[in-house]
Amino acid sequence: MKDVSSSRDATPRRANKLGCLGLIVGAIAFIVAVYAIIIYFISQGATPEDEAGEERGIAQCWQSMAAPEMTDRARRTTEERCQEMTEQFELKYGHPPSVTQPPSS
Repeated sequence: MKDVSSSRDATPRRANKLGCLGLIVGAIAFIVAVYAIIIYFISQGATPEDEAGEERGIAQCWQSMAAPEMTDRARRTTEERCQEMTEQFELKYGHPPSVTQPPSS
């Protein structure tokens, strides 16, 4: 009789192992799907509105350097930031923005 009861105990354990394995596989599939969706949205090309907005931001950055109250240190920091934004724009869109230097004083 002990053999019969031990065979009954083996069946639920096997079912639990399959259920746990199914849960793990399902969780991994869910994580892969979430990452795929995130990568898809990140890799989407920028729209013309995005490009125009970034160009406006670069132009405003260069315009901010014309402020008379800006110290030399702040001006250098702002210039570096504007140059970095310009370089990133060129890498992203393949052409320079319309404003690439500070306005002439």
